[in-house]
Amino acid sequence: MVGKLKNTYYVIVIISLCIAMFVAIYPMSDRYSELRPELLCLLVIYWVTHAPQNFGVLFAWSVGLAQDVIEGVAWGAHAMALSIVAYICLVAYQRIKNYSVWHQSIWVFIFVGFHQVTVNWVQGLAGYDATPKELILSAMVSALFWPVLFVSLMRIRLIYRLG
Repeated sequence: MVGKLKNTYYVIVIISLCIAMFVAIYPMSDRYSELRPELLCLLVIYWVTHAPQNFGVLFAWSVGLAQDVIEGVAWGAHAMALSIVAYICLVAYQRIKNYSVWHQSIWVFIFVGFHQVTVNWVQGLAGYDATPKELILSAMVSALFWPVLFVSLMRIRLIYRLG
């Protein structure tokens, strides 16, 4: 029974990551692409803080590298940024989990902002440059989307009785 629950757990994580990668590469107009939340970063934050025994820095690095490959950007940009975010989440996951969802959104804003700045710095070495408005807006939208993602994943975990 335990093995089946663990398999279900990983299937849910993989499905959520696939959906997030699809959202990350889905073509949108320039006007609305700034409003796209950083779902992969949000999922890394969620899974690392709520299941630190199963997911850590290597998980975040793998997700980031997959994002780099799928988006066709400089390899290592998302991998490095998500690894650092995951490390910070691992160090402080007990503290972060005790905050209300809206207080967690503030942390998410900081984490996603750090992720955006790090990715922009690495991609800037390759010639890409994002405006500060794009970085802040994306972090803001991600922070506002956090409660929706949090409640949805908590409900899924309750339905399937996952730890």
